[in-house]
Amino acid sequence: MLRARGLDADRLIAAYQDWRAQRGFFGADPLAGVRLEDSLASVYTAMDRITQKSLADSGDLGAMQAYAAGSLPDDPLTAIDYYRRASELGSAAAMAGLAETLAGIGTTRASDFGNDKSVADRLLALRGGNPARDLHLDSVAWTLASIRQYGPMLATPTNLAMIDRVERLPDKTLLAGVCGQSLAILGVLSAATSGKTTSTLPPVFLTEQGLYDRLPCRDTPAPVMPPRALEACTASPAIGSNDRPVELWICPES
Repeated sequence: MLRARGLDADRLIAAYQDWRAQRGFFGADPLAGVRLEDSLASVYTAMDRITQKSLADSGDLGAMQAYAAGSLPDDPLTAIDYYRRASELGSAAAMAGLAETLAGIGTTRASDFGNDKSVADRLLALRGGNPARDLHLDSVAWTLASIRQYGPMLATPTNLAMIDRVERLPDKTLLAGVCGQSLAILGVLSAATSGKTTSTLPPVFLTEQGLYDRLPCRDTPAPVMPPRALEACTASPAIGSNDRPVELWICPES
């Protein structure tokens, strides 16, 4: 499709892959031709847990994400801790991993993790002191925050389905709270990512069709708006995985 438009497809896709790697996406990427066995993620996954943790605690982003992923499903609280640290280093992939882990906990009770009081205390703290809080709400807040920060590429079919579930809640005050929480998350992360360029878009990418009309928060004080940089880009219809209609975006390179 890129070549049919007279564009340098190899260069654009390489720039797209660079954008992803700079934001923590180290795994397989069929669009860029990166196989799992050739990816940087596979290097970290092959490490033993002690090495992963040592590197993660020294600030290695790939190790943080690998250690978080390797903590699942048995220790989701540790996974959340390391995904959060990686998010503070500017990883969009870690924000997605954190959202997915929170959704996996949902309304799980502390007793489901055994009789360890420290685990119960950590879970209660994660819920803001409310033992009945459904962490799906926090999951959606992190997903919306990632879309706000990094652009429409972060809105995948999987997390859109999760967002739709919250949007259908009869209590609209809960939805407004989630929308506001997503902005608060960005406020916390902004100090950690100060000086880093996180809001630029890759020169080429795919998104779901009509994305910003599908996102919640439209009728709240915290709507999710397209990034300003998107105004300079052009979209055209395309076909994505599973033959679903998507949009191909092409942006001017800086």
